[in-house]
Parts: sequence; structure tokens; C-alpha cells
Amino acid sequence: MFGYCAIFPKDYEFDKDELVLLWMAEGFLQQSQRMRKCMKELGDDCFNELLSRSFFQPSSGMKSKFTMHDLLNDLAQHVTGEICFRMEDNMDNNERCNISPKACHSAFMRHYCEVYKRFKAFDHELHRLRTFLALPISKSDTRQTFCLSNGVLVNIPPKLLYLRVLLLTEYDISELPNSIGDLKHLRLLNLSGTSIKWLPKSVTDLYNLQTLSLHRCSELSMPKFVLCKSGGLGLNHLNNLELLQGMLSIVGLQNVKNVRDAEEANLNNKRELDELELLWSSEVQDSQNEELQANVLNMLRPHKGLKRLKIEFYRGLTFPSWIGDLSFSKTTQISLKGCTKCASLPPLGQLPLLKELHIQGMHAIKNVGAEFYGDGGSLETRFPSLETLSFEDMPEWEGWCSCIGVEFVGHFPCLRQLTMAKCPKLVSVSVLRLPSLCKLKIERCREVVLKSLIELTSLRQLFIKDISGLTHLQEEFTHFLVSLENFEVCDCAALVTLWQKGNTPQHLSHLQHLSVEGCSELVCLTEEDQMLPCNLESLRVSGCDCLGRLPNGLESHTSLKVLELERCPKLVSFQEANLPPMLRSLRLTDCSSLESLPNCNSCLEELCLNECSSLRCLPMDTFSSTLKSLEIRNCEELGSILEPIRLNIIMEEPGCFRISDWPKLEKLSVSMPPFYCDLSYKKGQPFPTGSSLITPNLRRLRISGIANDICFASKFQSLTSLTVLFMSYCDNLESFPQENLPPNLKDIFILNCNNLKPLSEWGLHRLSSLQNFHMNGVCIPRATFLAG
Repeated sequence: MFGYCAIFPKDYEFDKDELVLLWMAEGFLQQSQRMRKCMKELGDDCFNELLSRSFFQPSSGMKSKFTMHDLLNDLAQHVTGEICFRMEDNMDNNERCNISPKACHSAFMRHYCEVYKRFKAFDHELHRLRTFLALPISKSDTRQTFCLSNGVLVNIPPKLLYLRVLLLTEYDISELPNSIGDLKHLRLLNLSGTSIKWLPKSVTDLYNLQTLSLHRCSELSMPKFVLCKSGGLGLNHLNNLELLQGMLSIVGLQNVKNVRDAEEANLNNKRELDELELLWSSEVQDSQNEELQANVLNMLRPHKGLKRLKIEFYRGLTFPSWIGDLSFSKTTQISLKGCTKCASLPPLGQLPLLKELHIQGMHAIKNVGAEFYGDGGSLETRFPSLETLSFEDMPEWEGWCSCIGVEFVGHFPCLRQLTMAKCPKLVSVSVLRLPSLCKLKIERCREVVLKSLIELTSLRQLFIKDISGLTHLQEEFTHFLVSLENFEVCDCAALVTLWQKGNTPQHLSHLQHLSVEGCSELVCLTEEDQMLPCNLESLRVSGCDCLGRLPNGLESHTSLKVLELERCPKLVSFQEANLPPMLRSLRLTDCSSLESLPNCNSCLEELCLNECSSLRCLPMDTFSSTLKSLEIRNCEELGSILEPIRLNIIMEEPGCFRISDWPKLEKLSVSMPPFYCDLSYKKGQPFPTGSSLITPNLRRLRISGIANDICFASKFQSLTSLTVLFMSYCDNLESFPQENLPPNLKDIFILNCNNLKPLSEWGLHRLSSLQNFHMNGVCIPRATFLAG
């Protein structure tokens, strides 16, 4: 086995699992009668033995990669002699390959374009050749595609009749010739990373095939094991496939009419399976037999080493005893979905390694109690390894009792994520202490669910949605949220405030992001003089129709960096003179009653005002020099404020507002209906004339709604960073100047400008940087607008 590695070039990094599969295919691994180990386990043992004796050494890169020392590579070549060869080492001066008739194992470094001439030496039948292995050029070429002449595929393999290993990974191969079926001794076929679209029927003639590798074959679709009503595939066809590995998905189990077929599937003896999916149809059928389905599922018991199990739309009345049985000690993931007639859950709490459990659509479940936890055997706790638990779509679930007995000391010690969604009738929940919980999602449940969760000292993410009866957060629930970082509240119709008087949020010292959306009765975030958590960095409030004020003390909140308010129609003002001192982004959308803004600070980088129809006051003189993005849309009452701004952009009156006051501005978009823009001008004046438009970092400019004549001043070409220009509803725009466009403009968008001249008169061919030109939503071909 060590000598076989002579086919690898010096310094070549090989994968342990791939090498073991090669050994298996070559027949180097032999099972003994006494040791009932599978081939892969034997291969792992042999590899580890060679590794322990330093024949192999770990690569400095990936953990699964290994190399051989150059001296040991020389030794392997010396031991194997002419049996193993590398094509690059056997080339003459004419680049022809000289192959010994004794050769059994060959490898070659891939070329980006393989031609048939390179493999001329294979024209002579090589009866001894067992291995035809394409190796990557370097570590970095594993995700590249290589071309392989069709002549190589058609002519070479049929001559290698005793081939056991054929590896053609990463080649741009779309199909295999039918002659592949003539390689009766083939045991390993690896086409990973190719463009293969289908496999020829002759592949079924490869009765010695052990491994068919099709990883990353994105063009290939492989069918699941789908059962038919009559004829076609049946469960009994799985009987003799004892070496199935990885995942098995059986679809259409509603078509099984005979329990004996399920028994003959012999899943219990398929020891190499890691994952099993048992899927019935999601469509309810009148002819469904609950007893038959129960017996079928009972007979489909897999081997006890199974790691992942999924059962969907099973409609038996109970689960078989093997689900949750203590013997399945290696199971890590279970998903039960759409089992609408089962009135109780299996005893999953006694599985020692279960890490992920999803229960969904169990419509007959009314209570979850001791049966869910099981007797546990020697376990002191239930669900000792569970990290993720979700209950979803449980419309009849009423009670969850977590108490098993006086001797029971705890459960879910490792649970990190809990989801409870669409459980509207759940009213009786025992107190749950979840010391490791990091992420909690509660949706369409009653407030009692929140009250049952206490001492969540490790919780970092909290999402609650549509919680009926929730008017405010209970102090018993929030008091222990000392690690909370992200908090989202959504669609809680009865919510009036988050924190009532006396329930201060200041203990939430790690809270960084707070979002409240769709809470129509919310009047305030905090009552009276309470302030927001001291380290809050972003606050988003949306769709809160009754919100009348923001929390006190915002202007002294030193951590707040992002503030977004959207669809808050009763919010009139901020109540304070200044924005938070470190605020970087302020976005106000559809706040129809908001009349004024506080003074800005020295850190503001983004200001977006949209659909604020009552906004009359804009503290332009306090805008920060750090401002990078300014967007003002559809704020009708700001017209009187922006008019002098518009004029002094044009006239450069001393002491007035100028865009050049914001040297870091990268995006400017200011449009006002009807047909108003701060970059418009009065008839007869150029657009614009002065240096006030010059800001070296302006990258995107939108000009919209200018109804009068437009011409561009020479200063316009000084916008050296401008790459995107968008112009709309400028009825008198005829063309762009041939000399004065910004030199690095890449994208131009023109929409509803009705008096444009033909493109041939625009002189766009002078603008070498231009890549895209869009006219009324249509992309103009580059050849057209550069024709000149």
C-alpha cells in the first residue's frame, strides 16, 4: 500500500479519504473472518499505521491533506519499479510517453487542454493497467475546469479492459461514451467537478463498482429512490444493497401496499448509512391506512449507527418503538414533519448525542410530557447534548410539562437555539431554565410562553413576533437578559410599551441592536424618563402607528450610531435639540407628522428623508463635513427651505450653503414633486456655474424633475470621482456636452427625458470610461453609443 503512493509526484498533497478509496478499489484491503470491520475502517487503520511510522506526514495546510518526504517517495518508486509510473517522468525528447508493459498504476498531471496525442502510448493494449489517475497541477487548481479531448474518452478507456480506478475530476466533460460499460472490473469512478449531464445506461453494467463520486457536478440531477404504485421500483429492490453509504432518501412510501416489502428492504443491515429520509406524500388521501403506514415505518428500522433521520407526512397514529430507542446512541439529528395523526412524541430525550431536533406540523399533539423525555436509562438529564430545538405549526398544542419526577434534576443543559412558532393554544408551560440558550425565536404564541422562560443569562438573540396578549415585557423575563445583543419585536398588536415604569432596561448592558416593527398600539419604547440601554448601537422602529415620542436622553446617548424610523405617522418631533453625538446614519421614511429635525452632529455620514410630508425645518447649517450620502425624496414642505439652497448652488452667494462644504460626499439624491430638484436652476443660467458643486468624493448623482432648460458648466468635469449619473423627468434635456462630462463616468441612466437628440450627436465616444448606458430601462449596446 505504501508502494502504491509512488504514483504521486514529490511534494504532492493527497487526501486521506481519497487514498483509502483507492486502496479499496485496488483490492489492497482484505477483511478477516475474526475482525468484522468495514473496508473503510480497515483503510483508516492502515493509513494511521503508516502515519505513526512517519511514512506520511501532515500537510501544513488542510487537516485532511498529507504528503510524503522526498526520500520516502524515492523509496516507494524503487520498491515498485515499473509497476507504478508517472507520465511526466517517462517522457522522451519528443514528448511521447514510454510505458512499460509491466505497468499497473499510472498517474499524470492535468493540463489545461488535454489532446489525444499526449496519450498515444495507450493505443497499445495495456492488460495490466489498473489505475488511470488525473492529478491537479497545484493546490490552487482544484476549482478550475480543464478541457479533455473527446478522442481521449472515446479511444483510451476501451483499451484498458482491466482498469479498476478511473479518475477524471475537474474536466469539462458533459457525457461519457457507452463504452464505459465495458470496464467490467472498474471499482472506482470519480467524475467530481465535471460538467456531466447524465450517465449512460451502460454504467449499470459495472457490477464491480464500489465508489461513484459525483461531487460538484452541478449539471447532473440524480433521482431519489421513488416508489411507484405498480411496477417500477419497490422497497424490496434495496434488499441486497448492503454497502449503501452516506444518505438514502425514500420517496413515495404511501405507495407501499405490502408490509413485507418494507421488511425486505433490509435497512437494518445497511451499516454504512449515515442519513435516512422516509417521505410520504404531503397530499391527504382518503385511502390512507394508518395501521399499514405504522407497520411499514416499523419495518424500516435502520441500523443503530444512524446519525440523521427525517420523517415527513407519516400518518400512522403512533411512532414505532425504535424511534428514540436508547440503542440509537449515535443519532445527532432528527426531523419530524407533517405527521398529523400522531398524538404523542417519541422518547427522544434519552438519545445521548442528539444535537438537533425539529418538530413541525404535528396537528394532533395536545400535550408534551414525560413520554417526550423517556426514562433515560443511566442518563441523569434529558436531551444532554441537544443544541437546537424547534416546534412549529402545532395548532392544537396546549401543554408542555417539563417535570418528570422529583428525582429529575434538569434537562436541555446544552440547548443554544429554541424556536416556538405557530402554537396559538399553548397555555400551560412548566418553568424552563435554559442556562446555555443563545438564540430564542417565539412566533404566534401566547404571552405565557415568554413567562415560562426564566434566567436566560446566556441569551444573545431574541426574536418575538405576533405574541397575543403581550402589552409590555415582564421584568421577570427581561431581568436576566444580561447577555442580550440583538432584540427584534414584530407584529405584537397589543404591545403598548417595551419597558413599563419601574422595569428599567439599563441592565441590558450588552444590547446593541433593537428593532420594533408592526406594533400598531405602541405608544412609546420606554415610559416616563427611562433611557434606552446604554450600549445600544442601532435602533429601528417601523409601522408603529401610535408612536408619539422617542425615549428621553437620545442627545446624550453616546453609543447610538444608526437610527431608522419608518411609518410612524404620529411622531411630530424628536423633543430634543441635538441628535446623538456619535450617530452616523439617520433614515426617516413616511413619518407624515414629523415637522423638524434636531441639529446634526460631527459624525453623521448618511441622511435619508423620504415621504416626510410635514417636514419644514432642516438644519442644513449643522450638517457634518463627514456627510457621505444625502437623499431627500418627496418631502413637499421642504421646498421653501431648499429654494435658497438651489439658488446659491448656482450663484455662489457668500456665506450660503454649498455642496463643497461636504468634502466626503459620495452620493447625492434630492428630488421633490412636482418636478423639483435642488440641482435645478432658473432659465437663462448655466447648470450649475460655480465650484459649489465640486466635491472630490461624489460618486453617484441623481438629477430629477427639472422642467426648464439645462446646460452643463465646465466645472461639471471636475467631478473626478463621479461614476454613476441618473437623470429623470428633465423634459428640456437634449444631450450631454461633448467636452464637459466627468472623466470617470461609467454608468448613465436616462428616464423619461422627452426631448433628447439622437445619440450620434452626444459625443459619448469621447468618454472612454463609459461602460453602460440605459435609456428608459433599455440597455443600449456599447457599440451603438460609442459609434460617434
